[in-house]
Amino acid sequence: MSRSVTASRSVLLVAALAVAGPVSAAAIYGNLKRGDKPLEIALKLICGGETAVGKSDATGNYRLSIAGSGRCALSVGDKTVVVVLGSDPARYDFDVPEGAAPLRQR
Repeated sequence: MSRSVTASRSVLLVAALAVAGPVSAAAIYGNLKRGDKPLEIALKLICGGETAVGKSDATGNYRLSIAGSGRCALSVGDKTVVVVLGSDPARYDFDVPEGAAPLRQR
């Protein structure tokens, strides 16, 4: 391969990366309880057009990562709350009451 072809490919790669811009990603983690007991439950995080799903573990701990950041919707079971995510992982601990009561951030 000639030196000019290699140089042209390098310039195209650099240009493509510059146009693509940085990819932002966000992470949320925390602990879920119902009263004083850990809660194992399904989670869904919606941020822009992206969705991440998961489940808290037996100790109530959870962690989700998603492309994008800003104001996002976190659903814990059938309850939803707005969370704000940035470039650093954000911690949100919640008490998840039974019935129609909303999530309570701890």
